[in-house]
Amino acid sequence: MKKYILIGFMSMMVLHATVPSVSSPAVTVMTQPNGDKELAWVDEQILAILPARIGVPDGFINSLRDPMKMKKAIPTVKSGSNLLAPPKLGSMGVLAQPKVLEEPLRLLAIMNKSVLISGKWYKVGQSVRNFTLAEIKSNSVLLTGKKDQKLILFLTKQNNNIKIITK
Repeated sequence: MKKYILIGFMSMMVLHATVPSVSSPAVTVMTQPNGDKELAWVDEQILAILPARIGVPDGFINSLRDPMKMKKAIPTVKSGSNLLAPPKLGSMGVLAQPKVLEEPLRLLAIMNKSVLISGKWYKVGQSVRNFTLAEIKSNSVLLTGKKDQKLILFLTKQNNNIKIITK
C-alpha cells in the first residue's frame, strides 16, 4: 500500500511540474506557446470561470437543522379527550390491591444438609415463604405448609460434568 502511495505521489509531482500552472491570487494562465485558435477559446473559458465564486455563508449552513435527527411528535391532549375524570373520595368502596405474583420456588442445588432454593440457602427446619423445609433427599426436598400442605421440589438441572471423589 505504501508503495502505491509513493508512486502516486511521485507521478503527481512530475505531472505538476510539466503542466502549465494556474495561480488563483494573481489571475494568470500559462499555456504552451501555440497559435491554435482552439486553445485560445479554451483560455477564454478558463479566464471566465477563474473569478472567485460566492457561496453560501457558513453561518447559514450552521443554522440549518440536522436532516438525520428526527423529532418525536408530541401527542396533543384535546379538551374533549377520552380520559375519565378522577373518582370522588368516599364514593367508591375500597379498591382491591393487585396481587403480587411471586416467582415459583426452584430447587437449584443440594449440598450436604443445605439446599439452594430460588437463590437462597436453607437448612432443615427453616421457613421458605409459607412453607417449612422438612426433609432433604438426594435430588429433591420436601416442604410442608399450613394444614399439612406438602410441596416437593426436584432439581431442575443436573450437571454431570462435576464429579467429587472422596477417599
